[in-house]
Amino acid sequence: MMLGLITMLGLVEVGYLYWAKRDTQKVADLAALAGAQQLNACTSGNGNNTAATGNATTENGFTGQLSVNCGTWNPANGSSDHFAGTTGTPNAVKVVAQRSVLPIWGMAGKLPNVSAEAVASGLQPVAVFSIGSTLVDVSGKSPLGQLLTGIGLNIPEATLVGYNGLATATVTPSGLLNQLGVSVPANLDVGGVNQLLASSVQAHALIDVLNAVVNAAGQQQLLSANATLVNAVTAAVGTAPGKVTLGSSGSTSGLFAQITAPDSSVQTALNAQVNALQLISGAVGVATGQHALKGAVAVPNILGFSISSAFSVIEPPSIGIGGVGTSASTAQVRAFINVQFSTNNIPLLGTLVSSLAKTSISLNLPIAIDLVYAKATLNSLCTENSSPYHATFGVQSSVLKMCVGGISQSSAFSTAGSCDQIPAVSGAPLLNVTVAGATVASVVNPFVITGLPANGSGTLAAGESANIPSGGTPLDIGTTVTNVFNALTTALLNQTATSTPSSISTPLATDLWNNNAGAHTGLTPNLNQLSAALTQLSGTTTGLQSFLQNTGGQVGNILGSTLTLNVPGILTGTSNLLGGVVNLLGNVLTQTGCAAGFQNSCIAAIQTAMNGGTTSLPNSLVAVLGFVVQTLQGPLNQLGSQVLTPALRDILGIKLGVSTVSLQSLQCHGVQLVY
Repeated sequence: MMLGLITMLGLVEVGYLYWAKRDTQKVADLAALAGAQQLNACTSGNGNNTAATGNATTENGFTGQLSVNCGTWNPANGSSDHFAGTTGTPNAVKVVAQRSVLPIWGMAGKLPNVSAEAVASGLQPVAVFSIGSTLVDVSGKSPLGQLLTGIGLNIPEATLVGYNGLATATVTPSGLLNQLGVSVPANLDVGGVNQLLASSVQAHALIDVLNAVVNAAGQQQLLSANATLVNAVTAAVGTAPGKVTLGSSGSTSGLFAQITAPDSSVQTALNAQVNALQLISGAVGVATGQHALKGAVAVPNILGFSISSAFSVIEPPSIGIGGVGTSASTAQVRAFINVQFSTNNIPLLGTLVSSLAKTSISLNLPIAIDLVYAKATLNSLCTENSSPYHATFGVQSSVLKMCVGGISQSSAFSTAGSCDQIPAVSGAPLLNVTVAGATVASVVNPFVITGLPANGSGTLAAGESANIPSGGTPLDIGTTVTNVFNALTTALLNQTATSTPSSISTPLATDLWNNNAGAHTGLTPNLNQLSAALTQLSGTTTGLQSFLQNTGGQVGNILGSTLTLNVPGILTGTSNLLGGVVNLLGNVLTQTGCAAGFQNSCIAAIQTAMNGGTTSLPNSLVAVLGFVVQTLQGPLNQLGSQVLTPALRDILGIKLGVSTVSLQSLQCHGVQLVY
């Protein structure tokens, strides 16, 4: 019995030794965590950390030996604890605590000292956010229904019953990956994680991703609803959805944008809170890439123009996770419009229809339009001394960027980049003007009209959304589209004006004379016909002058620096022409040869009115340009108002120039024990 009692006392002594070891480890752990929470408390040379020391000695009453060091923790460091002292900016604190253990009974002699080590790393701040084009509110639309509308899918609301419960649910990327059976090694750096997520090996069927989301969110009752949703998506796009790539690379857009963060915060990014509905709509967008919203717009008959159109989502939206520099983008939608007509369809150059000197124009305009695209970039987060913590975003958006020429419908949707990255194809001249069978102006070179910028910045707290630029810059669709097509007309006009024409004054004057034969009445029929021809020339030139004078203010921001327009030079030419026409109109009675009935004298008088221009831009060419604008401006603007505007307003429901940024979650100053 005595031996048994002595053995029990010995076991108590040994148990006490292990308790002392555990208590010392607790002190080391808590001190390291306290130090990692306040890395700014590291002393000069990164030797000590006053927060860690204070926690051990004051809060926990530790009286043993304490060693505190600030340094860098990185899985790539070769030591067993992956910690290294550094003279740079520390991201971790290492604590070594050692103490003696006094024996309780003294029967086992002096007990050994106990020691414990702990390394705690300060987690880099990480944000989760998304950006979308502001949509016109659709009455009765569920949250998921509105998100899917943003990528061009109009799914019956009955299919979306039950998903409203996910509006406030969050899922971590790590939890999603676990549900999909994807293992992320603990020592993988940021580049490795991005490569892993973007790998085609990690692409999953849409139904598997949807099921993983609802399982991770604890909403298993939606598993059957997921199957119904996939069937509805298949019916909407006309083909089975593709696989969902989880990450993004330089050439592939996936569910998550590339993570931008220090290697030490990879695990923080993988444990960030992401809205479940955003994951579902994003997964659908990736799976239906270049199919969602794909289709054509019904095109009305506009004055005999031959017009075809199509549109498609060429890049899905993405969710941004990471630190400063991380970006997320909206779904990118592109339209393709092909405009063609020739003199076989409509009278050209106003109403000139003379059989003696034919003036004609042919138009072949393949146009790719990036309707709306926006990217939000995380500029700063977790500002000190702010409660709650905030994140600041910069938004760069482009509306209605237009690429004209060198494009086919198949090539227009072949790339997800900007429309100026579309592979070039050969084709007919964009614009060709002939007078009396001779080409006087031809536009061959493709050109780009830069998109309307709508840039800005904004600051949000977790759970907030805001239109950026602040308050939004909603652009009236009708006005915006009109300005864009005015820019198109101006660009065509400018390239025409830089051409060197043949002599066209004689056939043009003949055409004007013959076109006004209806005015050949009264006591001086020839002079009446001459006045009518000059009045038509004056009216067309005045219209050209008015159009050019308004162009600078209306479309200057649209044209940007990609086009150099010779508007002042053309305006000088219109002034010269108008001066000659007005002068002759005021002195028409002096044209005795014309009054006497000599037709050639009347035509020569019209030619006289077109004299005086420069050799590079003769007045006769200015007159042709006036008729070109008169012919093109109205139909092109109708193309915008009757084709593009309904597509933006009714199909996409987009308010131009307004981007909504949502900050889903924000993790600031987090810490974790890493050893």
